[in-house]
Amino acid sequence: MTKKKNDSEKKAANATKNERTATAERIAESIKEQRIDLLPNQLMEDTVESLENLMEDFRDISENYLNKIQRRRKIGAGIKNYGFIEKVADLAEANPQFAQFFRPEDLRNCIINFDRCRDVALLLQSFARLVTNTMLVYSDAAYGMALIFYNNIKEMSRRGNPTAMELYQSLQPFFKRPRRSTGGLTEKQTERELHALMHSKKDGKLIVENITPKLTGGVHKVVEEVYNDKAAVKESIDAQKN
Repeated sequence: MTKKKNDSEKKAANATKNERTATAERIAESIKEQRIDLLPNQLMEDTVESLENLMEDFRDISENYLNKIQRRRKIGAGIKNYGFIEKVADLAEANPQFAQFFRPEDLRNCIINFDRCRDVALLLQSFARLVTNTMLVYSDAAYGMALIFYNNIKEMSRRGNPTAMELYQSLQPFFKRPRRSTGGLTEKQTERELHALMHSKKDGKLIVENITPKLTGGVHKVVEEVYNDKAAVKESIDAQKN
């Protein structure tokens, strides 16, 4: 099982490296064909300022007090609900005697306000899609160019270039996966330590102590003593069992 896991991890790592290389090559080809200019500063500043002003003006006249819990409790207007509301509005205007707890014009105003807000929301969604698509284009290009630089200094460092070696070491941490640490021996580590002790590949002893309270789950304590004038006591809360 461990060998299969290691093989799968190696395959995943190789796939990631191949993907990074392919991305760098793809971006390199596109860079040769075109240059990337800055977006117009004035347009971007005007866009941000206009949106901020619009948000401030809309905040002053709108009902925007909802928090997350209140939003979940509100009833949206899907196709079915919207049709029902529209029909009731028509009937209430024609038969106001049955609209005892609200004014028919208030219901009609709610529908009109909803329609207007929906139109703005759809427009903003389209605008947000334009902006996020542009973000993805630039982030993809930036990452590709960074990979080109990284691959270049990686190759030059292999050839012994001292400057490239220093630069490569400064960028290497971005591609290292942090090891998971729970502060104690994992099940796999415990099995390896036990196997090493049983086959006389290592001097020491391994003690597994189980503490099982009445109401809560058990906690395993793994005590590993290696005969090199050092002792390690490692506890794992991940071994809790109900």
